Amino acid sequence: MSFLFCCRSSCLSTVDESAESSAERQPILPAESARQSRPPAQAVAKQKGKILTKLVGVSELDQHFADIRDMFNQQQGHYETMTKTLQALRGSYGCSNGNSFSECLKRIMEEHCAAEVRLQVRGFELTLAVSGELSDRLQRTQEQVRSLGQAATAVVAAGPKLKNMTGWVLQEEAQQAERVREASASHQERRRLEANLRENLQDVRRVGELSASYRVEADAFLKEAIALAHTLSTEDSTPAP
Repeated sequence: MSFLFCCRSSCLSTVDESAESSAERQPILPAESARQSRPPAQAVAKQKGKILTKLVGVSELDQHFADIRDMFNQQQGHYETMTKTLQALRGSYGCSNGNSFSECLKRIMEEHCAAEVRLQVRGFELTLAVSGELSDRLQRTQEQVRSLGQAATAVVAAGPKLKNMTGWVLQEEAQQAERVREASASHQERRRLEANLRENLQDVRRVGELSASYRVEADAFLKEAIALAHTLSTEDSTPAP
């Protein structure tokens, strides 16, 4: 589905009204939970939201934790791209952090009205199409809008998968602990692996919380963009009185 709208005074008024050991792990966002004994690199990763995983001595569980780690770290990267790109757009066009994407788009259209800027929405892909002259500034804006849509879509897409993966781990927590105990060759190793398992499970819970919040934020942005495009396309197709 594709919606187009151009830079007209009626469009602008509508925009104004319209409306996420070396083989062992690093933890997630909240810096306060980082252990002082962890290397500085791990503390840095924690602040950025990335996670690593610790080995628990059971290959199936190690792989499952690694899959969660990889998928969440990808989602975290897309979320950071989404938020940073939106912040850059707001800063470039004089919008405050409290301004919606609709307000930011209005200002883009106002500044580049001669270029006949149009927003195209196909599925969840956002594109700024231009009929007039494409300046360097407008080209950068095109790239930012495209990147914003791609990042938000990727954040949303990862949500259900991570929910299922983390849910399975947490539901089978007792069985996992037993498997780790059985895989331990000594009392000392058992204590180490059990500690690793506890830390992994703690981070899995945080992954679930963070992933859900990222998905809500990205989904809200995409819905706003789609609703905005639909409203403006309807307005654009209405004959002037």
